[in-house]
Amino acid sequence: MTYRRRVLKINGTDYHLVLLDTNALSEFSKHPQSMRELVTWSLGSKKYVPCFSSFSILELRQRIDVFERFKELFGMLGCFLLKGHEDLLEEEVRSYPDPSGIVPVSASFTIMGGEGGNLDHVLNSAFGVKSIRDREKYWNEARDSIVQGIASRVANFPPDGDTYGPAEERLFVEWAGFEQIEMRQPEFAKQTVQVNEQHVDMSAFPSVKATTYAVWHKFYTNRDRKWDRGDSYDIIISSAIPYMDAVITENQMADGLRKTQRVDDFIEDLEIYTLKDFRP
Repeated sequence: MTYRRRVLKINGTDYHLVLLDTNALSEFSKHPQSMRELVTWSLGSKKYVPCFSSFSILELRQRIDVFERFKELFGMLGCFLLKGHEDLLEEEVRSYPDPSGIVPVSASFTIMGGEGGNLDHVLNSAFGVKSIRDREKYWNEARDSIVQGIASRVANFPPDGDTYGPAEERLFVEWAGFEQIEMRQPEFAKQTVQVNEQHVDMSAFPSVKATTYAVWHKFYTNRDRKWDRGDSYDIIISSAIPYMDAVITENQMADGLRKTQRVDDFIEDLEIYTLKDFRP
């Protein structure tokens, strides 16, 4: 089933959502010429609003100079903070079996937004709270264990031949995707499967499918690839991609998304860009 995104209309104007992953946010923050290319593109006839994940914020905060520049530039341009992977899954459960009404935006920031809409003010205030800094510490420390856990399971799903085929890929997404729902939303899974005796329709969970495909392309299609602790955040950030009109990402993720489009139609309309598309 093709997932149809909702048009975001603000003051009578249609806006399209573009997800910038951490590499993209860092690149645009460090290179003024690339940032100008992004601004020109986003203000064109189609009107794109840059969007980012809170997990990208955690990564950017590892480089204070880049983080400060990010807040300055994107606060002036206007941007959206996206809902997290658990929030999206909760909304997909509530909306089951039709996720088309889900809006992925959690907060908006503009230079005219006052304190509540000022990117620099909101982020500085947020990380001034101990509980948020504790969550930041938790996630940063968990990155290695997350990717180690994923990598340890690759041997449990070997290909029938030298390489995986499309049928094996779809089987993995169904199997691993349902496993995620069963683990993170156990009451829903139990009610659907055991009580109602129904099959969970994975097309109703675009965020889970996106993260599962990301795991597939990072860990399974190239079994000799050395995993990186950054893979953990890349996978989590990908949960919002089905709710986007476009994405700007690094080459490996872009390649995985294009391969996904060839076997599954839930992101068939997604526009995929890499950083070189914005380098003058």
